[in-house]
Order: sequence, then structure tokens, then C-alpha cells
Amino acid sequence: MTTRSVLVNFDFEGVSRLLNLPDASSDQEPATLAQVKSFVEGLAWKDSVRVKTQGNINLAAPGPTIDGITMAIGDRYLPGSQTAASQNGIYIWTGAATPSTRALDASTFAELEAAVVTVEEGTDAGTIWRQTQVNGVLGTNDVLWEALPFSAPLASTSTPGRIQIAVQLEVDLGNDNSKAITAATLKNWAGGPKRFGALIGDASATQWTVTHNLNTRDLNIKVYRNSGNYDEVECGKRAPTVNAVTLTFTRPPLSNEFAVVLNG
Repeated sequence: MTTRSVLVNFDFEGVSRLLNLPDASSDQEPATLAQVKSFVEGLAWKDSVRVKTQGNINLAAPGPTIDGITMAIGDRYLPGSQTAASQNGIYIWTGAATPSTRALDASTFAELEAAVVTVEEGTDAGTIWRQTQVNGVLGTNDVLWEALPFSAPLASTSTPGRIQIAVQLEVDLGNDNSKAITAATLKNWAGGPKRFGALIGDASATQWTVTHNLNTRDLNIKVYRNSGNYDEVECGKRAPTVNAVTLTFTRPPLSNEFAVVLNG
């Protein structure tokens, strides 16, 4: 299928439609009415909450801030990570040292079934959460919230969510807890193990300089026979530069008699 760029607006004048569109599969494609209906059908959309908690809080005295947001009387918030999951839900903040109350539109389990709510501020700002437990009793059964896939927060070592891929520099620095590595960036990690191998010997020279280009003198140098029992042999070993080692023998090694392996 070919793609053609269109740099003008279309005006259907209220009488024409786009017909026979395939279902959208990426963010910038138009959704069909069938897709929209399947998404909203059965969901109980609630007024947004100002903030979502990031762990267990004392609902009887939630404190002046939640997830770093200074609360005001009447603010709606979403405790979604209570130790007792039956306490989760949509609440109204009534003061730092006074008990929060369940919001009127989420004060029964029936109202919480398939409830969907948007978070305005804090760590989860802009995300949308759905309550997945059904046929429960409020205060007895768990109230379970999960982020809708397209609005999940960024993942970290403490928060499940969407994964970002780290670039090579971020992998090398190793100071970001919120991004994942790939096989390629792991292979090229600056702090990863380095290895070089070569065969040496020409029945003439007693000293060999092996250029490894590993850019380090912190090396484990192993020399062993390249045939027979492949036993390790001792020789003089020096690292005159960060990219080369010098091996010295009492007699000239035969052609490719020894193998040298450097690990750094």
C-alpha cells in the first residue's frame, strides 16, 4: 500500500462521511465507530480525581499532601494501593487529620464496577484507571485498579507501566531506574566484560606484541597450548599500553603453537 501526503483540510459540509475504514492500529489513525463503542461499552466513567496515591495511606488522617500534591477541602483522590485492598476507591479529602469519605458517585460496589477515572496531577498525571473487580461487597471485597494500557505510567523499579528504551549512553552511565536495555545496548555496555583472542608463534620470535584494542590494562591474560592437552603455559607478560600486551618466551613458539586470551 502506498502513502500520499495531503497538505490541505477536507470539509465534508456535514453531509458526507468516510466509509469502509479499517480499524485503527496506531495512535495517529482514525478510529471507527465500532472501535469507540467497544471501548466505552459497559464502562462507568467518573469525574476525574486530582491525584492517585502511590502506596498505603491512613484514610482517617491522610495528611496535608498526597503524592506531593497539597490537597484542598473537597478534592477527589484515588487510593489504589491500600494494604487492605477493600479500602481502595474514590475518596473526598476533608482535611489532613479528618477521615476521608467515599465520593457519592463511588460509594457502593455497584458504582465502582467498571468505574473509570482520570488522574489530573502527581506521579500518575494524565493516566486513566479502571476498577476490575465485580460482584463485590464494599468494605469486604477487594477494589482493584489497573491503568488502561494506552495511559499506563512509565515503568520504574517500583512502578509497573510502560517501558522506555535506554540509549547507549544511558546504559553506559547506569543511573536511570526507569528505562530498559536491549540486547544490543547490553552487548555494547561500556562496563561489560571485554575479550580478545589470538594465536601466536612463528618458530622465530621469542617476544610477541598482541594488539587487543580493549582500552584497558585491567586484564586477565591466559596463554595455553593450541593442541594436545591445551594446558596453560607461563611466560613473561607486560601491558605497555592500554591496547596491547607483550608476551616473552624463553624459546620461539612454533607456528601458532600458543593461543592467548585476554579478558578485561
